[in-house]
Amino acid sequence: MTPISVFEDPWPKDKLKLPLESVSLKHFELIGVFLKLIPHFQTDEQGQILPEALVYSEWRYINYIRFLHLKGVSAYDCPPPWDVAMIWYCHLLSPFHFHRHLWDNDHISYGLNHHQFPVTKLVRLYESGKWSDSKSEKEWNRWHRKPACPRLPFQLWPSHPWENKRKSRLSSLFSKKNTPTESPDAEDIWQKKMFFYGRLCRIPLIKPCLVGDYTSLRRRECKMPCIKSSQHSLAGHRCELTPWQGVEDLVEVFNRQVTFWMAVLKARNSDADFATRKYLAASVGDYERFIKLHGIPPTMKKAPYKDIWKLDMDALPAPGAIMSEPRNREFVPPNLMVDFLWHTHRLYPASYWVWSFTTAGRLIDYEPMASAVAAKRTLAETDLEWKKRNGFRYDEKHSLHQGDMEGYFPDAAIVPPGHPARAKVQWTLGGMNPVKERRVGTRGRYHVFEGLHIPFDGGSWDFGGSGDGGGGGGGGDGGS
Repeated sequence: MTPISVFEDPWPKDKLKLPLESVSLKHFELIGVFLKLIPHFQTDEQGQILPEALVYSEWRYINYIRFLHLKGVSAYDCPPPWDVAMIWYCHLLSPFHFHRHLWDNDHISYGLNHHQFPVTKLVRLYESGKWSDSKSEKEWNRWHRKPACPRLPFQLWPSHPWENKRKSRLSSLFSKKNTPTESPDAEDIWQKKMFFYGRLCRIPLIKPCLVGDYTSLRRRECKMPCIKSSQHSLAGHRCELTPWQGVEDLVEVFNRQVTFWMAVLKARNSDADFATRKYLAASVGDYERFIKLHGIPPTMKKAPYKDIWKLDMDALPAPGAIMSEPRNREFVPPNLMVDFLWHTHRLYPASYWVWSFTTAGRLIDYEPMASAVAAKRTLAETDLEWKKRNGFRYDEKHSLHQGDMEGYFPDAAIVPPGHPARAKVQWTLGGMNPVKERRVGTRGRYHVFEGLHIPFDGGSWDFGGSGDGGGGGGGGDGGS
């Protein structure tokens, strides 16, 4: 099997390649931080995180993506706040929907290359004892000096929330009632104000909206009210305010990931081999074989004026290849380690996009399974296809074959209908005008991936205070 690698820094021509198993080791540590934060969100009487708390962090996530585009930086340059990182993690599990979230909402100057999740950088930050990345916080605060901004603090928790330190009022609003260091007023979460600004997606209100009222709007069966609703309908685009269709979808995805994180750490703590580089490297082959269950021969095209054939990620597969079965079949990861590697890989949407097309001939996305019973039924189908294609079994350790796994069951791998991209691959990955930090007056060529470059031009744009970060412009070094 060919080694799988990802990258975090998108700007150099020769991007530093990180082996998937190395990043996966850091992923274990990231999950540990996430689970430490769970008790510090505002919870209900049953101990479940309040939907309002997740909706508020979703709003913070929406503004973080806007911030990256406005500033012309990547997530590697400015890593996200911790609660935002948890929401973004959930969104990146679907490269199909994340790409369309960017493209449908005009965040197109920069592509998937610039939205790779900085797993190793966040873990290094945490291990250093620091809570916030200094550059991220500085640029965030600089943005908030302008009138058109969401008026949000960079971090939800000003410092490590589990430590006995002086906390801000915002931190106390989202902390568990029985936390010894904090005693929040449960009603304050509904009274927290959300400020809308600029020409971006927002509800048609001039005055601030309370988190409780906004959550009620997100719960409605009708579409989310937005000043761009008619444009969304005409173009068939999803509103930026709804990375997930409804609040229940957001809550379900988040809770499923918490269950997954707990299962992963339980396996690591109970199995000395589970979190080793050797076991991870040995499982990469099974991960590739799993993705190939949906595989078709990759589409190739001849390079102009050269006798060289290259992978064509823009072509639609032949109709028979898209639907060779009566329905779009589903397969589930055969064991927890394959699922863990799949989770890790999707945190790097650009790397995963290219690898998926290279390996399976198309983008493999995911669909939540309805229940453990449905997952076991799909696992039986997966077993049949696995044996048919590979002729041997996979490692059944940490799989549903060994019984229930305390609420964990895997999601299904699916093929999205049609072609997943809104644009050609060079723009999907590299963006329309990827000028680093929007430096005015610079131009050059940005290295998207091997053999593919795109031009960028800083021009002389004025990025003013509208806050919507539209268009291209700025300046940067690209990867020329």
